[in-house]
Amino acid sequence: GGGGGIGIDAGGDSGGGASGACNQAVDIVFSMDVSTSMGPFLNKLADEIEAVDAAVKALNLKVEPHYGLVVFVDDTLFANTAQPYLDVKTLKTDFKSWASFTSSNNQPSGGNQNSTWPENSLDSLYRAAKEFAWRPKASTLRLVIHTTDDTFVQGPTTFNGVQIMHSYAETVKQLQDEQVRVFGFASKLGGPSESDDVSQGWFSTVGGSPTIPNATGGGVFQLDDVMSGTVSLSSAIPAAVKDTQCKPYPTPK
Repeated sequence: GGGGGIGIDAGGDSGGGASGACNQAVDIVFSMDVSTSMGPFLNKLADEIEAVDAAVKALNLKVEPHYGLVVFVDDTLFANTAQPYLDVKTLKTDFKSWASFTSSNNQPSGGNQNSTWPENSLDSLYRAAKEFAWRPKASTLRLVIHTTDDTFVQGPTTFNGVQIMHSYAETVKQLQDEQVRVFGFASKLGGPSESDDVSQGWFSTVGGSPTIPNATGGGVFQLDDVMSGTVSLSSAIPAAVKDTQCKPYPTPK
């Protein structure tokens, strides 16, 4: 949904959901825009991640949830060598570190500074789907929590001195192949004047193709609603787990 609601397209129930006889493990990878405007959101996420973890665990999981982190500006970097964090406190520390990093206006992997507004959401999502040490898809709810306040560049191309690898269609296919659901925290307006349409892929279609949340059985929230306090991360993320756990992955569109 648009104003902070979850848009779920998950098909029928196949195990009772998180509150019933569901034995699915839960793996969550955070895909985070770490450009200059994203510091306040990352700090908010760091402040709430322990509450998020506690709420997810309260869904009667049979095994501990796993968390991962990939960050991006124009390039991308997978934290913790694409492995699950040993504990949520270490993940919180990394969120705080990347929140501080946003003030540098640098690329995560070093090199040139960020001088452009579109960022590289697609390669970050592709890497999250392909590279994270997910547990088996047959027994695991695989979620990516993706956050950005900007639009994206489609590859293959070179942008701001960085090679952008993947197109929108390639990224969606990789997510679907790995049965990864994407929940986005995104903006409708952004850019240098905060008036450019940056909704494509999250709130509106791309070339007639479904949005990423719709194509993967996920959902989307407005980033501004999180920052204003209308949407709570410690409620929204566990709700995403509860509403999709043990539901069949949607048929690719």
